[in-house]
Amino acid sequence: MAGEEVQQQITTAIQTYREEIDRIRRELNEVESLLRQGMAEVDKLSMRETSIANRVRDLDVNLERYEKTDIKTFYTTLIEVQMRLQTMRAQVEQLQTRRETLRDRQSLIGEFVELLEAAAAQLERSAKIVDLPFDPQTMIANIIQSQESERLRISLQMHDGPAQAMSNLVLRAEICQRLLDRDLDQARAELVALKNAVNNTLQETRKFIFDLRPMTLDDLGLVPTLRRYVAQISEKHKIDLNLMIQNLDQRLPGHYEVTIFRFIQEAINNVVRHSGATQARIMLDNSDNTLHILIEDNGSGFAVQDAIASAGTRKNMGLANMRQQIEVLLQGEFGIESTIGRGTRVAATIPLP
Repeated sequence: MAGEEVQQQITTAIQTYREEIDRIRRELNEVESLLRQGMAEVDKLSMRETSIANRVRDLDVNLERYEKTDIKTFYTTLIEVQMRLQTMRAQVEQLQTRRETLRDRQSLIGEFVELLEAAAAQLERSAKIVDLPFDPQTMIANIIQSQESERLRISLQMHDGPAQAMSNLVLRAEICQRLLDRDLDQARAELVALKNAVNNTLQETRKFIFDLRPMTLDDLGLVPTLRRYVAQISEKHKIDLNLMIQNLDQRLPGHYEVTIFRFIQEAINNVVRHSGATQARIMLDNSDNTLHILIEDNGSGFAVQDAIASAGTRKNMGLANMRQQIEVLLQGEFGIESTIGRGTRVAATIPLP
């Protein structure tokens, strides 16, 4: 009976989140429309500002040819256009920020709905065979906790990464603006430095977006996404990561690819953050329609029993999530071996559809 109630709760949650996705999609369409209008207005105002600025420069050179009223009109018009242009540019930037925020939220909710749908399918299959071998209330709580933990991680990364970088860019732009009236050579040098800083920020933001939700996962599939992710992590953290994939040429269902990628991503993050390893290997092998995953490192290792005993705590939530991803969402088997001073071995076996 409890299982039926939980399944109904999951169904209700899925419907609620789907309605939220539809609402976000409608708001995105509105933002896109406003953004197009705003960018068109910015283009028009930029052209008008350039035209008036040229007239003002001609006025400065040939001052005697103009009446005082004309001079006042030109300068007043230029100031009005510049103020309007600044206002419109600020509105466009706000709309662009809102658009990216909505897209990120839409992606996160979509991924969560996939997890809920997989959980609902698991509940239905388990209910037809035997009594549920796990506590469904705990499962739902863990899924929600995982979602909130991921949101916290993303908010911290946004604050320390793109948000901080954007703040620095604004400060540098203000410096350039002040230098334009005093030292053009220095202003040019600062603009070159600002361009490089913008490019670096763009690259870091793209990496952040990839970590959040790799577009290649939907477009190309699990294998290309893993290859790119492993290469990025290896380069960023200066750790030798060796990825080997065998007999996995076909695409898998969407929730399989997402869950498997998140599982391997969590395992690699643990290697990078906690193990102190210099080398690790990641192996995937599809044999007899069963996917075998192995992640090994030469790090410091840890006490497995202590970690398992505290797997439900906030500190070791990652281990609980990995077990849940394999055993609950994909009906597979999860195992971990580690010896202090001799590295760690994480393994999973997943029956493929």
